[in-house]
Amino acid sequence: MRRTALFKAGLLALVLTLPAASVATAQVTGLYYQEVEKDGRLYVFNTPERYQSWQSSGDVGTAITLVGRGPNGETIVAENETAMDLYLFKHNLPAYDRPTPKPAKAADYPANKFGIRVYADASSKENKDDFTGKKSNDSGVGVDVKRTYFTFTHQFDPVWSAQFQSDIGDQGARRFDVFVKKAYIQAQLNPLATLRLGSADTPWVPYVEGLYGLRYVEQEIADRLSFGTSAEWGFHVLGGSPLVSYYVTVGNGRGYSNPTRSKSVDFEGRLAVTPVAGLALAVGGYSGKRGQDTDQVPALHTATRSDALIAYSNSFFKIGGEYFQSDNWNNVTTIAKDKADGTSVWAQVNFNPEWSIFGRYDTAKLSKDLKPNLKETYYNAGLQWTINKAFAASLVYKYDEVKGGTFSTGDAGTTGSVNAGSKGKFQEIGVYTVYNF
Repeated sequence: MRRTALFKAGLLALVLTLPAASVATAQVTGLYYQEVEKDGRLYVFNTPERYQSWQSSGDVGTAITLVGRGPNGETIVAENETAMDLYLFKHNLPAYDRPTPKPAKAADYPANKFGIRVYADASSKENKDDFTGKKSNDSGVGVDVKRTYFTFTHQFDPVWSAQFQSDIGDQGARRFDVFVKKAYIQAQLNPLATLRLGSADTPWVPYVEGLYGLRYVEQEIADRLSFGTSAEWGFHVLGGSPLVSYYVTVGNGRGYSNPTRSKSVDFEGRLAVTPVAGLALAVGGYSGKRGQDTDQVPALHTATRSDALIAYSNSFFKIGGEYFQSDNWNNVTTIAKDKADGTSVWAQVNFNPEWSIFGRYDTAKLSKDLKPNLKETYYNAGLQWTINKAFAASLVYKYDEVKGGTFSTGDAGTTGSVNAGSKGKFQEIGVYTVYNF
């Protein structure tokens, strides 16, 4: 039969004649092969993992079965089409007919995608001034939905797309505010150049969040201390390769919740390198007036921030750390100058795909020139249960301590003491969850 002849001629270039045996092994141009006769059936394998699994369990899993096609009428059970082709060729048996695979269907455009992400928690927290002994009004037990994101992406064609994301956030004072977090049009010209116009991710904060992997538990340090933001209105350029990537934003400077105008634009960038699988090295920077340079109130200083990160992860654990240093971040329009810096380190160990433990430690000097004794120390520890791809929950303990004054963060609120020589402490224990669909 012509089809059989063509089949054999083509396969001859890949396969050497295998010695006849009940158990045979061959490595031919990178192909693995095992055949075993058991209980009147012939089992054929093309990968060592499936062969070893079958040896230990007796279950071949998903397979191709040809009844009565063996040399003596045996049933052949092959793990895949390649294994079956090799067996039939070795034993000079006719090829088996199967439908020719259809070519992959081209993507249909336009295409739409909709998703929702929710961060929620149920916890007990205490925020206390050690000097006065008083607790904040929001100390106690409660359930909170910290963020809810609705994301809609429209793909016009392989190059052009647009994304809209609303952000419903707990802003305290018993209210939720709704923001437009992302609203941009994108042109993906090639892997080295993607252009975005509108409100989109900033270069640094979302990148670190992706490596940290526990944004639903806590923001990364620059965002948590309000020395950075996760999205910005402006023009964005990004691209790169698996080895080197970059991201540059020319933005308004006030973050996604305040699309204000000023006399100048701000610049933020990131350069990241992945020299080996799992290892990330990155540096970043920010420079601008933070959208505060106006005719009525001209800027007196330029706000700057320098960032550095190193992180490593594999299937068993992840570990990482970042450092930031800023000048005049909150002093663009004041005569006085100021500096701040902070360090964050984290680690996570995976016992299996479902369960892991994690911990993090942050320390920051929040006003090195104006309030040199103002210092914050934060840490958390927790146990995470990844229920499925859409839902995860963690039992978490958080501790935040501020010395030498007071400071406000999104999660803890204002922490510290009215007495500069004392300190304030924030503690929280609860269940944090994230839901994606």
